[in-house]
Order: sequence, then structure tokens, then C-alpha cells
Amino acid sequence: MVNAGKRSKCCFMCRQRRVKCDLQRPHCRRCTESGRTCPGYPEAWDVSLRVQNAFAERKVQMRVEKGLRARRSEQLERLATTSIPRGVHLPAEIHSWNHFYRDYAVDSGFAFFNILPRFYTNSSSTCCQEALHAVTLASLARQRQESELMVRARWHYGKAMTALNSALNDQVMTADDSVLVTLLTLSLFETIVPDSLEEMISDVDFRCHIHFRGTLLLLRWRAERNRNSDLDKRVFAFFSYICFMSMFVNHESGESKWPALEEFTTPWMDGPLLEPVLSRAVRFKRQARLQLTGIWHPASRVEALSKLILDGVSISDDLESVATSAWCSSGADLPTEKQSTAFNYLIEVSTETTAAIARSLYRTVRYHIVELVLGLIMTLKEEEKEHVGVTAHYPLVEHQPFQHEGLIVILEQICEDICAVLGFSSTRGMEEHETGIAYRTFGMFFPMAVLLFSSLAGDAKKVWLQEKLRLIGEKSGLGLATYTAERTLLVHRV
Repeated sequence: MVNAGKRSKCCFMCRQRRVKCDLQRPHCRRCTESGRTCPGYPEAWDVSLRVQNAFAERKVQMRVEKGLRARRSEQLERLATTSIPRGVHLPAEIHSWNHFYRDYAVDSGFAFFNILPRFYTNSSSTCCQEALHAVTLASLARQRQESELMVRARWHYGKAMTALNSALNDQVMTADDSVLVTLLTLSLFETIVPDSLEEMISDVDFRCHIHFRGTLLLLRWRAERNRNSDLDKRVFAFFSYICFMSMFVNHESGESKWPALEEFTTPWMDGPLLEPVLSRAVRFKRQARLQLTGIWHPASRVEALSKLILDGVSISDDLESVATSAWCSSGADLPTEKQSTAFNYLIEVSTETTAAIARSLYRTVRYHIVELVLGLIMTLKEEEKEHVGVTAHYPLVEHQPFQHEGLIVILEQICEDICAVLGFSSTRGMEEHETGIAYRTFGMFFPMAVLLFSSLAGDAKKVWLQEKLRLIGEKSGLGLATYTAERTLLVHRV
């Protein structure tokens, strides 16, 4: 085969004629026998140069092909990059607000949570914006356990306090609704980041919410200047709820704030501070404590105890009636004024979740009332044993077995709603209940805390409650829940 890839060694004539050369030197025989003049053979260096040139050509060709492949790869990568938009970088403040809105404001039913989005988007007040940044960043920092976010949240908290002080020195700014919302938001911050709660609980004034007095003063100041709005009612409802439920979590000093609320009057308070059944529960708690701690004449005490026990049983029954009537009867898309409300107008009952939260709150108060009734019954029996012949003028049935049985029923009802609201009973767990986890945790915190501190709940149930409270505290970012669970664990170890 002629010229199959290597430099031919034939003489020049044979190569030209394309015939096989016999390679005889100095002249090939084939040319001589055919009467042709053999021009000779190519030099050795020419053959070697041809081989080197071919090698270099192959190397160059390989480099060219490699470059073309790389260029095509870059073009494909560039095409893929430009066809799929890159993620837009969002500041931590915006990112945290999106999480906060999903956790607290979506279908929450709590009026004071529902007002925050409006002020986030529309308010130009520095103190309000900084307070909202502080709360949203703190909530996200708790959920993700990121210390840098918490540092940023505290920085915004400091700026909010500075801006708030400046606003309160200006009457025009003081009258702005954003200042009232700032106080509400900063109070929410204290429930998310309860670092100084230990000192506050030991304080005789129970300063769990350090902005309580300032808020009442501002509400009164606004009322005197006819700055009356639905916002004032919602903020007042928030602080009333905190103070009311604090009285039922074994923090005796929590009652020190309640007189301030009872004495508070404004033109927009067109009714009593509490709905009737809750007002009766507060009065009963006070009277029960007096009977259990005071010094009385035997006859008068037995009679008073008997009346009080019957009153407590009646309040317990009425609380259950109100709880069972707190069912979802309206749509979430209805305006606020048309929503059915529950628990002192605190919750708009528009979903099954908000209905379950309302039921649990009523039953939590009922559980505490029943505990007090049991204590009164024991005291009454001791009085009758100590002072033989002294009996009540009021017929007193044997409440003890009924009340113990009723206490277990109430406990299981509350735990059932806890599981439903927080997703513990779901096969997918809390994952399918991620939206609104923070407001649901906030709503169920007091029911869980009251049972956790109860002397009659039982160790097994308390361990269950403590673990669930810790879990939802970490999941929702509500530091108050985590703190309470850890504090209870320490108490149990001691």
C-alpha cells in the first residue's frame, strides 16, 4: 500500500509512477530495467522531519479540539446559568419578617398579631420598624439557634428603645399609633427572649412584661386626648390576657398587676374588664385564697367554705359550657367585626385551630378552679373534724370523688387539644403544621404551663408536658416556652 501514513522510502520516480520500488541503491532496478533514469531517494533527515511535523500537527490538533470542547462546555454552562435566574440576596430583616409573618400572622385569630403586618408595610416610624426587626430576627435566631442573628436582633432592640424614648418626648409622635404598637412589639420580644425572666419572677411586682405600666399610661394618655381606636382595645386585650393567665400559673405575685387593670377606665371601655364567667373565676380565686390562708371563726368559716365550694362547682360547669360553645362558626375571610370571638374577645374563632385554643384556655381556668375546690373540700373536712358539731347550713354533697374524676377528664381534654393544635397526634408530626407554629405555641403555652405547675397533674403527665413544651419552644422560637420547660426540669431534679 502506497503512502499509508508514513513517509515513503521509494525513489522519487517510483513514487511518481505509484509503483512498488525495490529500494536498490544507488538506483532502483525497476527504473533501470524500464529504461528510466532513477532520480534517487529522499534524505534521512527529510523522513525524520516529516515524522516530527506529523507528531506536532497531531498535538496541535489535540489542543485545538480540547479548546473547542472547553469553549462549548463554557457556552453550555453560561446558557444554563442565564436560563435559570440566580437567587436574589435578601437582607436578614426581610427574610426574618417573611418567617415571622408565616409563624404568627397567618390565620392566627389573635387580633394583636394580625395588626402587625399593616404597621410593617405602612409605618414610617423608626421605633416601630426597629421593634419589628428586633422581634422577627429574635424569633428566627431562636428557631435556627444562630447567635449572629440574635446579636443583630438585640442591636435593633436597642435602637427601638432609643427611638421610642425620643418619640415619647414629642407629643405629636406620642399620639401616633406606631408608638403603641412599638410597646406591644417590645413586650412580645420579652416572651421570645426571656433572658432576665428569673429576676422578674422573683420580683414581688412580677414584671414579666416590663412595658406593662408604660402601655397603661400611654393608653390613658391617648384616651384623654380622644385617641380612641380599635388598636387601643386590642393592645389592652393583650395585656389583660397576660395578666389574667399569669394568676393561674402559680405565680402569686401575678395578681399584683390585676388591680391596675381593674382600675383602668377609658371611654372606649363600654363593658366590664372580663366576660362574666372569667370575672367570676377571678373573684372565686381571691375568696378561696382568703379562706385557705385567713383566720376565721369555726362556724362562720364552715358556712363560708360550703358556699364557696358550691360556687366553685357552678363556675366549673359554666366554664365547660362556654368551652364547648367555642366552635368555628365563621369564615377566616370575614372582616374582624363579624368574626365570632372567645375568651374575653381575645380570639377570633375562624378556624378549627383557633376554636381548639379557645376551648383549652377556658378549660385551663376550669382546671385551676377545680383544684381550688378540692383544696376547699379538704379544708372543710379538717374544720368539721377539729370542731365537732359545727356543720354547714348548706347541704354539701360528697364532691371529692366527682371532682377528682372531673379533674382527670379536664386534663385529658386539654391534652387532646394540645396534640391537635400542635400536631403531636398527626402521623407526619409537626411538619404539616409548620405554618402558624408560633401563634399556636403562644396560644397553648398557658394551658401547658398551668398543667405543668399543677400539684395534681401527675409526674408522667408533667414529664410529657415538659418535653412537648421544650420541643415547641425550639420549633417556634418562643423562648418563654423553652425557659419554662427547662425551669420545670430543674425543679423536678431538685
